[in-house]
Amino acid sequence: MKSLVSPKGKKRLIRKALLAAFLICLYLFSVNLGEKEALVINVIDGDTVVAVTESGEKETVRYLLIDTPELHHPSRGEEELGREAKAFNASLVAGRKVKFEPDAEKRDRYGRLLAYAWIEEKGEEKMVNEMLVEEGLALPYFIPPNGKYLDRISEAAKRAKDRDVGLWKIARKRVYTPDQVYAALPYIAGRYITLVMRVEEAKKSGSRWLLYERESRCQLVIYDNNEHLLGAKDFIVGRKIRAIGKVTASYNGAEMIISDTSQIEIEVKAKEPSK
Repeated sequence: MKSLVSPKGKKRLIRKALLAAFLICLYLFSVNLGEKEALVINVIDGDTVVAVTESGEKETVRYLLIDTPELHHPSRGEEELGREAKAFNASLVAGRKVKFEPDAEKRDRYGRLLAYAWIEEKGEEKMVNEMLVEEGLALPYFIPPNGKYLDRISEAAKRAKDRDVGLWKIARKRVYTPDQVYAALPYIAGRYITLVMRVEEAKKSGSRWLLYERESRCQLVIYDNNEHLLGAKDFIVGRKIRAIGKVTASYNGAEMIISDTSQIEIEVKAKEPSK
């Protein structure tokens, strides 16, 4: 019987079948790594590792909901606490089988698997992402739609701040005004500081909110997809605050990304003694 499908039609069907098979394999592989343990063979930095599955497939995995200092940034190079974050991460996962749990979006634009890393410590399952934040070696960093453990990571940041460890301890010793930050920017970019400022303006710029003192070239940045921070943004406009975080350079001057409410403290004016 003569086929009802033309040669060109057959080629299209074959291409579609191959594409479908590839997507199914990719999906199954992602699920496989998410549901089973994989051996970590290389620690790239504080929040990125390379792991191998039982089937021998190699994956680069980026931890979700956290941001550790850079070790190989194209413009800033090695940032403060970058080595310490990598060393702590390595002490937890290097050469070990780790369970990687994905969230809603499984991969980033670089093709890396996005995941929560789980290890067993003294019979208890612990999240590596959370442990890095709790040691003050990472800040919460939320990129929707991956927010399954956002509250848990945020609480870890508060505990690190209360214990005064890692970046929190360092930043407490470095207190700057906006003008001082801009003047010292070549020396403090990539470092953690405490910025004392009165937030006088908040304006939208693309996907970001910029908060700043008038006529200052130093600003706080809140991404507009961080809906959990937009209420805090509105609250601090018109108030004097202390912001804790990492300073970076931009074409606007100096900036500090605010990714968690623990980074903001409201300056309370001391009461005058009663007469």
